Amino acid sequence: MKHYFISFALILLSISAFAQKGIVKGNVKDADTGEDVIGASVSLEGTTTGASTDIFGNFQFNADPGTYNLISSFIGYKKTTQQITVVAGQETVINFALASDAQELEAVEIVGKANTESAGALMVERQNADVMIQAIGAEEMSVKGISDVESAVTNVTGITKVESKGLFVRGLGDRYNNATVNGLVVPSTDPGKKVIDLGLFSSDIVRNIDINKTFSPALYGDFAGATVDIITKDYPDEGFFNIGLSGAYNSLATGQQFKTFQDGDSEFFGFSGNGRALPSEMADRQTPDSYNNSFTPSTVNALPNMGLKASGGKLYDFDNGMAVGFVAAGSFSNKYEIREGVLNTYRAEGTTINAYDSKEYIYSTNTTAMANVFFKVNDKNSVTFNNFYINESSNTNLELFGKHEELGRTEPAFRMRNTYEQSTVNIHQLVGDHKFGENDRLKLTWGAGYSLATAQEPDRRQITYRDLQDVDGGSITSKNTADDVSTGRLFANAPDDSHRFWSDMSEDTYSFRLGTNYGFGQYNDDKDTYQHNISFGYNSFFKSREFEWWMSTISVVGRAPRLDVNDPQTGLDQAIADGSVEYKPIVRYDTRFTAAQNVNAFYTDYGFEIIPERLKMNVGVRFELGYQEVVYKEENTTNPNAPDIVNIKETENLLPSLAFKYTVNEKSNIRFAASQTIIRPMMSELIPFRFTYANGQKIVGNPDLKNSDVTNIDLKYEIFPNNGELFSVGIFGKNIKNSIELVTKASAITEFEYVNAGESYVAGIEVELNKRLSNIFKSGNDWLTRSTVGANLTLLTSQTDLSEADGLFTNEKREMFGASPYMINVDASHEANLFSENVLSIFTLTYSNFGDRLAAAGAQGAGDIYERSYGTLNFVMKNKINDKMGLDLTMKNLLNPDITLEQEFTNGTTGVVQTYKKGIEAKLSFTYSF
Repeated sequence: MKHYFISFALILLSISAFAQKGIVKGNVKDADTGEDVIGASVSLEGTTTGASTDIFGNFQFNADPGTYNLISSFIGYKKTTQQITVVAGQETVINFALASDAQELEAVEIVGKANTESAGALMVERQNADVMIQAIGAEEMSVKGISDVESAVTNVTGITKVESKGLFVRGLGDRYNNATVNGLVVPSTDPGKKVIDLGLFSSDIVRNIDINKTFSPALYGDFAGATVDIITKDYPDEGFFNIGLSGAYNSLATGQQFKTFQDGDSEFFGFSGNGRALPSEMADRQTPDSYNNSFTPSTVNALPNMGLKASGGKLYDFDNGMAVGFVAAGSFSNKYEIREGVLNTYRAEGTTINAYDSKEYIYSTNTTAMANVFFKVNDKNSVTFNNFYINESSNTNLELFGKHEELGRTEPAFRMRNTYEQSTVNIHQLVGDHKFGENDRLKLTWGAGYSLATAQEPDRRQITYRDLQDVDGGSITSKNTADDVSTGRLFANAPDDSHRFWSDMSEDTYSFRLGTNYGFGQYNDDKDTYQHNISFGYNSFFKSREFEWWMSTISVVGRAPRLDVNDPQTGLDQAIADGSVEYKPIVRYDTRFTAAQNVNAFYTDYGFEIIPERLKMNVGVRFELGYQEVVYKEENTTNPNAPDIVNIKETENLLPSLAFKYTVNEKSNIRFAASQTIIRPMMSELIPFRFTYANGQKIVGNPDLKNSDVTNIDLKYEIFPNNGELFSVGIFGKNIKNSIELVTKASAITEFEYVNAGESYVAGIEVELNKRLSNIFKSGNDWLTRSTVGANLTLLTSQTDLSEADGLFTNEKREMFGASPYMINVDASHEANLFSENVLSIFTLTYSNFGDRLAAAGAQGAGDIYERSYGTLNFVMKNKINDKMGLDLTMKNLLNPDITLEQEFTNGTTGVVQTYKKGIEAKLSFTYSF
C-alpha cells in the first residue's frame, strides 16, 4: 500500500502547468505515388518539437507561438521545408509531398527523436534490422483497442494465449519463453511460472514491444519460443497532460447479482491490507481463538466495469545542449465477470468421477503507476531513470454443484470456494546510452535494475456440503440446480474438503546489462552503418525467492452440523461452541522453501557485409554460467528443527548463433538464422516434495532434472512493397533434447512428476500481410486510400516422444502442450471524417482463431484433453474531436463463443471437462488533452 501512494505521489508532483500553444497538423504523402508516408519526421527547425506521421500519414503536435521553418523528412526522400506561423489557440494546417531521393537515404538530419510508437517507424526498423524481429507499438495498440501487453503480443504471428497457462509461442509454453523490461530481467509473481504475467503491464506505460523469436548473443539463452522486451515510454517531444475515463458493460455480469467476500481494507481498489492477514498463532501451527473473516458471502449487484487514467510529461531544453524530461502515468481499472458452465473429471473408459455445474464470480483490478526521468548530457549521451508500480488483484467465488465421487452416493454435493489473490511488482531501473567518434563509430549501452514481486493468497476459504435440502426441507437430487440448495451437512472427509489457506511469495531480482558495438571498415552514408561491426557485452540477473503456505482444516468431531449455505458462519460458530466441529492447523514444516537463480553471461557478435549492400552475415557466441539453488525440508516433517536439504545445480553453456540477411532489392530481404539455446528447469520443479494445487492436482518436483538443449532454424522472405506495408513468409523448426514434461508418476496415489522426456520437435510456416486497399484495387478511391488490412497465419506441427520417460501416460507420442495446428489473426481499419472535419474517426475490426490444442495429457488409459477451437471478434471505433478530446467505443468478444475443454477416450467418445462463456463487453472511453 505504501508503494502505491509513493508512486502516485510522484505522478502528482510531476504534473506541470502548460502555457497555451497553437496546433500544427497536416499530412505527408509520396510526391510520385500520392501514398501516405508512415513514420515521417515533421519538426520545427532548431527545436526538438515535432511528431511522426501515423499509419494514415497524419501528424499533429503543439507548439509555442512564432514563425518557424517546418521540416519533413524520411528515409529515401528529400528533406522538405515550409515556413509557418503558429498562433496561440489556433490550428495551422500544412501538407507535404516528399520527392524520392534514392541517392541520399537517411542523409537528412532528423531533428526530433525516432517515434518507435509508430507502426510505420517500427516497420522501417524491422526492414533495416540485421536480425529477425517483430514489434508492435503504442499507436497500433491504441487503434486496435488493446489494453495490456499480453493482448498485444497475441496479435503477433504464431503467438496465442492458452487459458490459465499464459502465452504460447510457436506451440511452446511458459518455460520456453522470456520477458524483460527495457532489456532487464523482472521476476514472476507466480511460483509455478517462469515469465511474469504480461497482462499486468497496461498499454499506457508502453512505447513498443519487441518480440524476438530467433536467438542472438545479446539475449538470454534460456528460450526457444520468444523473448518479449517491453520498451517503456520515455520523455515526450513536447509537454502534455491527458486524463481518461471509461465504463464498460458485460452481457453476463453487469447488473446481475454477484456473490463475493469483501474482507480486505480496500479490496474494491485491489488492496487487501490486513483484512485477511494470517493469525499470529497460525505461524506457530497453533489454533487461533477465532478467525477474522466469515464463510458467509455477500451479495451485491455487479457494477459496470470502470477505468481511470492520467498521464503527463515534458522536456526542458537548455542552451548548452542539455535536456531534462519526464513522463508519468497512473491508471486503475476493474472488471466484474460471471462464468457459468460445467466442470467434470473422468475415468479412462469415459464415466464421470466428479460432475459439477459451476458458477464463478470474479472481481479483478489492475493499478499501474509510472514515473520516468530522462537526462540528456548532449546529443550523444543520455541516462534514464525508470520507476514502475503494478498491482493486480482477483477476488473469486466459485460454486460447484453435482456429483462428488468421494461421497460414494448418487445425491449431489455443493462446494463454495473464495480465493483472493494479490500480485504486486515494483521495478526500478537506471539505463544509459552513449555514442563516441565520427558517425557514432563506438556505441555503449548499459542498465541496472532492481525488482520486487510479491504474490499473496490470504485466507482462502472452502466449504463442502452433503445431504442437501431445499428451503422446505426436501432432499436435493441431481435434477435440482444450485439455486435450489438451502442447507447441507458439513462435509470434511479429506483435509482440503473444508479449510482455510494462506500463502505468501516474494522474489527479489537484480539485473545488469552492458553492451558495446564498434564499427570499422567502409562507412555507408545511405544506411548509416559500417561494413564491419563487432559487439561485446555482459548481462546477468540474480534472483532470490521465498515461498510459504499455511492451512487450517475444519474437522467434524461429532455429527456433522446442518448449515445454511447462504449463512454458514452462524452454524459454524455454534458447532465450534458445542464441540462438534474444530479447526486443526496443518502441523508440518515442509511448507516453506527458498530458491535462488543466478546467470552470468558474456557474449560477442561480429557482423560484416560479405557483398556490400547485398549480403550480410552475423556470427556470434554467448557463454552462460548458470546457478540454481533450492532449500527445503523433508516432505511431511513435523520437526521444526529438521535440517534443511540444499540442492544446487551449476551449468556452463556455450551458445552459438548464425544469421544471414540477403537484400534482394531495396524493398525485400531473405533472412536465415540458426542457433543453439537451452531450457533450464524452473526453481519449483527441482524441489522433491508434493505441491497440492487448488484443483486437487498433486505435483512432485525432481532434483535430477537436466537442462534441455534446443536447436533452432528459421528462414524468411519479406517484402515491403509500400510505406507501412509488408508481406512475409517463413518456415521454422526446433529440436528439443531432454525436454521437460509433466507425467503421471507410478505411485499409490495419483500424482504428477517433472521428468526429462527424451526428444521433442516443432516446425511450421508463418505468413504475414499488411496492405493498404488502394494498392490492391487501383481505383484512386479516397475510401480505399484510407483503409488498411492485415493478417497473419501460422501452420504448425509438433511432437513429444515420451517413450524414454518413466510415467503412466496414455500416448507415448503426442503433440506438445498448447501447440495449435493453425493460428490466424485478421484486422481491417478505415479512417474517415464522418461526423465533421473536426472529428477524425478510425474504425478497426479484428478477428482471431486457432485450432484445437492439447491442454493436458491423459494418463493410465484416459485420453488427452484438448481446448477446442473458437473465434474472437472485436470492433473498435476511435474518435478524435478538435484535437483535444477522444471518444472511443470498443466491442469485445462479439461472438461470445463457448470456451470448452474436452477429453478424448480410447473408445472413440469424448467428454466435456469444462465449458463457460466470457460474455460480450461494450466499453465507452473518454480522454481529454490539456
